[in-house]
Amino acid sequence: PSGEIQVQVGPQVFIYSRRGTYPGWDSALWPELDSAIDHLFTTSPNLDVTRLGLRYINALRSDVHGISGIDDIALNLEVASKSVTKNLNCNFGSRVGTDFETMTRVATVDLAQGIIPENTSVIVDIDVYTSSAYRANSANSIKEWAIAAHDFEKESFFEILGDVATERLRED
Repeated sequence: PSGEIQVQVGPQVFIYSRRGTYPGWDSALWPELDSAIDHLFTTSPNLDVTRLGLRYINALRSDVHGISGIDDIALNLEVASKSVTKNLNCNFGSRVGTDFETMTRVATVDLAQGIIPENTSVIVDIDVYTSSAYRANSANSIKEWAIAAHDFEKESFFEILGDVATERLRED
């Protein structure tokens, strides 16, 4: 919650995580990732990368985002011709091109875990990751992937948020 940065390094993993309030892609997160990728390839120049992921989790709040529940976002789920708007945990995946897959998770707070801010009504979790055939061995190819993944992630988030909520947030 404090916005701290965590870096984890292991024999086959490098994780860069930023918690708390989203600092913005251009102003903070991308420069940090860019630097971390450069450092990783400087210290280990012969890397063979087989999986990348970029994940964004947002706690949508009634007081900040104007989202009081599933009805306020662009998600319509019916079971037996009845709308599901409460007690929801929905996961769905998609493939974008050859190097990107996404897993989107949308849940009401009653079915979510972790540190959840007050007045949160819906959690949106979007994970963009590489397909099983992905391979990279340069910092530049990983950076290109990360920039494109960020664009897919933003697009997916605003699709879930919907036009009405997106416009309302732009006015604020």
